[in-house]
Amino acid sequence: MLRSQLRSGPSAVLAWRAMDQPLEPDRALRTELAETIIDYLNDWYDAAGEMKAHGEELDATTLAAFREPPSETGRSFASILADLELAGRDGHMHPSGGHLSYIPNSGMFTAALGEFLAAGLNRYTGVASAAPGFSAIEHGVVDWLRSIFDLGPHSSGLLLSGGSMANFTGIVTARAAILGDDFTDGVIYVTPHTHHSAAKAARLAGFRNDQVVTIDVDADLRMSVEALERRVSGDKSAGRKPFLVIASAGTTDTGTVDPLAGISDLARRNRLWVHIDAAYGGFFQLTERGAAVLTGIGQADSIALDPHKGLSIPFGVGALVVREEARLVDAHLGRGAYLLDEDSYNGVRDMASLGPELSRPFRGLQVWLPLHLHGVAAFRDALDTTLDLAGHAYQRLQGINGIDTPWKPDLSIVAFRFADDEKGRAALQAVNKDRTVHLSPTVVDGRFVLRFAILNRRTTIDHIDHAIDIIEKTLIG
Repeated sequence: MLRSQLRSGPSAVLAWRAMDQPLEPDRALRTELAETIIDYLNDWYDAAGEMKAHGEELDATTLAAFREPPSETGRSFASILADLELAGRDGHMHPSGGHLSYIPNSGMFTAALGEFLAAGLNRYTGVASAAPGFSAIEHGVVDWLRSIFDLGPHSSGLLLSGGSMANFTGIVTARAAILGDDFTDGVIYVTPHTHHSAAKAARLAGFRNDQVVTIDVDADLRMSVEALERRVSGDKSAGRKPFLVIASAGTTDTGTVDPLAGISDLARRNRLWVHIDAAYGGFFQLTERGAAVLTGIGQADSIALDPHKGLSIPFGVGALVVREEARLVDAHLGRGAYLLDEDSYNGVRDMASLGPELSRPFRGLQVWLPLHLHGVAAFRDALDTTLDLAGHAYQRLQGINGIDTPWKPDLSIVAFRFADDEKGRAALQAVNKDRTVHLSPTVVDGRFVLRFAILNRRTTIDHIDHAIDIIEKTLIG
């Protein structure tokens, strides 16, 4: 067990049952409950540095037990925490430095404290007048986000649940701004490597599958500006209405950054909205090397970001920033008879007027607190370290026979192929069976591709070398 309390025997709080206390526990019990959870988390965070990247398998019977309904009388806190510990043993261990699959999220204790505070205070921030100060704090986070990209004085944005909702909100905003109510002939442009959430968001926004057009990429897997221009011209000639191009600032497959400046120039000439999916790569704008790769990102009309990726904020915090706040309001403002006519309070805009949610958590605190506590430089340094590790991984992989490294990493994802795809699958199986590091594959041009997705601040050069050593041994064997 992870918890010191459970190791030392049940206390009053651990033995406490719901029938013994009302829904409003007194101060002493609140303190003991909170301290028990803090001790639990302290054990968890102490173990994170040595944590395996993948847990132990749970059988179907154990999983089914977690779905049992609650009883009428409740049960002990000790049994609840014991269930939680057991439930957390299986699956991807995102806090582990060896978690290099998909897009990692290491989490952050101070951000968790922010979320705890926000839930505990339980103030509503969808309408600014309900909690003006807290709404201002969240707008302050958005102000900082938009300043990173120098979007201008009329820019704005909001925090959402993640990149999927940010992409959806961006598409809805572009639809309203460019097409209005008649969007049956509208055309959206993506590439084969655009995150699948974009196509899903387009469907949810009312677009048919044939309205989402895939543009070819070049040898480096970047959207071809020339191919985009040809297709836009052809669609215009055919009477269709090109209106949106979705570029990637770091694809999930390979971390590739599209030619953002060139796409924006073309879009401006053709009155297209540029939405950039920067959920993974956007926060590298904080670093000198990342900003050089992301040249042109500030020309976008909207940008999707994930603080729960690049800033290590716990899952559930994404963001959308836009060049013109009025476009967000035009697309999303809604009013019920029970709400005031105004959509701002002393200059603080209602978040509900900027996106799809009316009921929403106070997400801003779990970003605001760590940023103000640690300072921006700490996050910049962590991102710079991931770039260093990606460079090391790429250099090592280049020297191994049987491995092909056709794509120099733009940011911190290192994708590579094998001369024999089956050898690659065997290497993946060997790495993941070891459980110290966990990798995930993808497919590019029909070929098996393995990838190091480096974004966890706990990842060290030892994690990288350990995985590469296993891969090399598999190829030799």
